[in-house]
Amino acid sequence: MSTAPTFIDLPVAGTLELPSRTGAIASRLGVGFETLDRDLFDPERVYPLLAQLGVGWARVQSGWSKCEKAPGVYDFAWLDDIIDKLAAAGVSTLLSLTFGNILYTTDAPHESAVGYVPVNYSDDVVEAWCRYVGALAAHLRGRVSHWEVWNEPNIPQFWMPAQENGAAYARLAALTAAAVREVDPDVVIVGGALSRVDPIFLEEALQAGLADTIDVLTFHPYQPVPEHNLRTMHDLVRRLLDRYSPPGSVEIWQGEAGCPSQAFGHNDDWLGLYDIDEDVQARWVARRVFADLGVGFVRSFYFHAVDLMAKAYRQSDGGERPPVMMGLIRGDSYEPKKAFEVLQRVAFFVDDSSERRELLSMFREVDEQHPEQTGMLSAPVCASFARAGHPVFAYWLSEDPQQRSAPREVQVQVWWDNDLTLDRPVLVDMLTGAVHVIEPMPLDEQLAFDAILGVRFTVPISDYPLVLTDASAVPGYLDPRPVPEGESTLSTLRRRRYRD
Repeated sequence: MSTAPTFIDLPVAGTLELPSRTGAIASRLGVGFETLDRDLFDPERVYPLLAQLGVGWARVQSGWSKCEKAPGVYDFAWLDDIIDKLAAAGVSTLLSLTFGNILYTTDAPHESAVGYVPVNYSDDVVEAWCRYVGALAAHLRGRVSHWEVWNEPNIPQFWMPAQENGAAYARLAALTAAAVREVDPDVVIVGGALSRVDPIFLEEALQAGLADTIDVLTFHPYQPVPEHNLRTMHDLVRRLLDRYSPPGSVEIWQGEAGCPSQAFGHNDDWLGLYDIDEDVQARWVARRVFADLGVGFVRSFYFHAVDLMAKAYRQSDGGERPPVMMGLIRGDSYEPKKAFEVLQRVAFFVDDSSERRELLSMFREVDEQHPEQTGMLSAPVCASFARAGHPVFAYWLSEDPQQRSAPREVQVQVWWDNDLTLDRPVLVDMLTGAVHVIEPMPLDEQLAFDAILGVRFTVPISDYPLVLTDASAVPGYLDPRPVPEGESTLSTLRRRRYRD
């Protein structure tokens, strides 16, 4: 792994070397592996790369039209192939039960029947859907444990041919979940899959009993600045769920969000991007994942593994659309983009062994010429975790990554719990993988500021995450500094109290 040039004015002491992976990947991250009901990419060229990515989940669409081409005759061989090869790569399947069937939803303009919903038709169509779902669940019993009901039911293109409403979605979820659980009672049912946050639609669905059906609720917070209002959105959904179910009983996942790697010539102009490229996409991806898990989403899914361009992209109107260019892998050459390598590094720090933990961090920008103007920074975001006995602080500036803000130097004060150690601090650059040794400010300089707890560092900051952690948490890097015996100087500093 090479180390790219960096803006960080600290010596490069090593490189993050990710450990090789075998078997099932224990990860809270997933990627979109969708649209194979329409053959929009070649999965055979993606499996080898997916095994290296370090994500544990792939979201796959079930494609009713592709499974049942004659009434009552099911062919699941294409899904078998995908699910088995994902498992061989160490990746579990989240199976999204989606879309209509031209046999039954006969007004759909394309054979894929994208967005055409069984409950918007007669009882015969609903019964055909439930038979299909039950047959699929029986076929995949023991191989798929997580089943998702539909995709973005709160927007017109995925709720055809009727006006979208939460009560109708709750009915679809209940019918679908019952068909799955009849043959496999221990499955996890994932619901919602909402486009962005939609409290009106969600409350309609909850009033109609959605919380009695699902174990997990997802929504898709697409936006150019990943962390903008993210905690507000998460907490709003949490309050609504807890109003209609025992508090905390329904998990919240970030179920789908992505960022194109080019500004023009793709399907997602609606995001309003104006200066995006593969470098900005890579910064966006790192921010997206750390922000999601930092505010409390249990899992985070990136859309998509690869660009969608092997065939014309279509939605419910049946028309041809430009390609979807949000892939971590290029859709023409199947070579990894920069975002792929960045997500590998992020996935390491937030695997299943990490624990979200709110640790104190305070950022301040020092004006050397006018010290009286030194102030707290409002723009930084810090997502903190505990991993392998060490604190992990991922921090960055929350400005629009397309603005390409110049990096700067700031001071940060951090504090960590007694069960964690930070004896040999290092700074890891998520964009390059470079590892930098960093030392705390001298004690007399730290005490020159207001009464505080913790340890103060002078650090670089940019518009993508840098990770402050202990050298022991960084594989492939052998820190020459000895491991302190007993309580370290830094641990002592962490406990000090300044009373002047």
